[in-house]
Amino acid sequence: MSTTQFAMVEELAFLVKDNLPSKHLVLSMEEALVNFLQDDNSADGVLELEPMDSYNRLLLHRLADIFGFAHESVGEGVDRHLILERCSETS
Repeated sequence: MSTTQFAMVEELAFLVKDNLPSKHLVLSMEEALVNFLQDDNSADGVLELEPMDSYNRLLLHRLADIFGFAHESVGEGVDRHLILERCSETS
């Protein structure tokens, strides 16, 4: 793990430190991302997530950075959600 990745992990850990629902979201999404990367059926390399509030999107943007996914939020209001895409930096 590079120094930059370590700093990103530390920042994410700080953000969810005392927030059990957010911690659960990050841990379950981390597992989902690992499974997604190991899944040969996801040939297009795109993962579209369910709509969520802005704070949870922020957390998952940070997690996507750690994994090296390209990511963006799309949609409006309660339909706003993340789309993650596997790229050469994804690991």
